[in-house]
Amino acid sequence: MSGAKIFTYEEAQELIETLQERTAFVHARVDALRAQLRKYPHGSPKAAKLNEWVNTAITQWADEVIALGALPKGLWTVDFDSGEGYYYCWTLNEEELAYFHLYEEGFAGRRPLTELHKHASPPLLV
Repeated sequence: MSGAKIFTYEEAQELIETLQERTAFVHARVDALRAQLRKYPHGSPKAAKLNEWVNTAITQWADEVIALGALPKGLWTVDFDSGEGYYYCWTLNEEELAYFHLYEEGFAGRRPLTELHKHASPPLLV
């Protein structure tokens, strides 16, 4: 388990709009920088500077995600630790928090949240 904040579904979902806006902005910035980068020879001073700006933008985005208590997992993907053996998982262009994956599975193991309830233990009857 990570040292990140533990989130309820509702707490994580509350951050999605902020993440959508910030991630879309940084994604567009990085795409624009990469488009400029293609105009310069690899290894040129201008290419080196543009690469530096790309890396800085991505690092700042990741730092912002961490500051929210979440985990940047790959480019433009964010995990929220449920504290229950799985992460809620969001990635760029998703309107809401709709996926999860087990700690050991990673992004490749993403499944819809509707499947999470199928695997849950039935409630105890008293």
